[in-house]
Amino acid sequence: MRSMLTLRAVARLALQPPRVLMTKRNQLKAFSTSVKAYSSVASQLSECLNEEIRAEKELESQNLQQASFPGFKITTTDAEVRLTKKHNNEDILVVFNVNHSVDMGEDFESESSEAPPVPVALPPFTVEITKGNERLCFHLELCEGENGQYDFRVEEFYVAPSAKGTEEEDVASTVYASSGRYIDSNLHDLLFVRYLEERGLDAQFCKTLVQYATHYEHAQYVTLLHKIKAFVAN
Repeated sequence: MRSMLTLRAVARLALQPPRVLMTKRNQLKAFSTSVKAYSSVASQLSECLNEEIRAEKELESQNLQQASFPGFKITTTDAEVRLTKKHNNEDILVVFNVNHSVDMGEDFESESSEAPPVPVALPPFTVEITKGNERLCFHLELCEGENGQYDFRVEEFYVAPSAKGTEEEDVASTVYASSGRYIDSNLHDLLFVRYLEERGLDAQFCKTLVQYATHYEHAQYVTLLHKIKAFVAN
């Protein structure tokens, strides 16, 4: 996976002004501890942050679309997103975190590309289906299919006691969990595909999750830039 900095730099290639190379003389001055030098660095950093924020907002307006999850209630806490809904007598919870979720194809540096590529967020996510005192849990990874479609693969699944609150969501290490990679094909189709599809976790859900996570991760990055700008200014 490419670094976040590299991905964003490539995505904004057409938006950024030419960069000025730092000379050896300027490098020596950067080590100065004087108040004047510090003020100069803070001022330049503030200008750089303003330019970065402007470029990111332009990228968002041109390439990123906000998505919604029909039937789900969405709650967010910083980098974490939680989706909840009812299905008959079941409570369904989907959780994902956009930290370090940006990814891009291995050919994103290809010079034949007509337009700068846009970073895509592919966060791993968990699904918990609670019924009574138990919950059926899946840990899933997003993967890109053909024609720009997305799907998921089950990395792990298990049954655990139901959570009584967010502080009790962690599952004890004594609970047995099985890998999703080694499972009978018929069971795979029934449990990992059709069972989850009945609860709205299908290919369209994956596509929506990628769109939402990409937009949300980008918004969190811009918020971080604003926080750094305010921190430097104080």
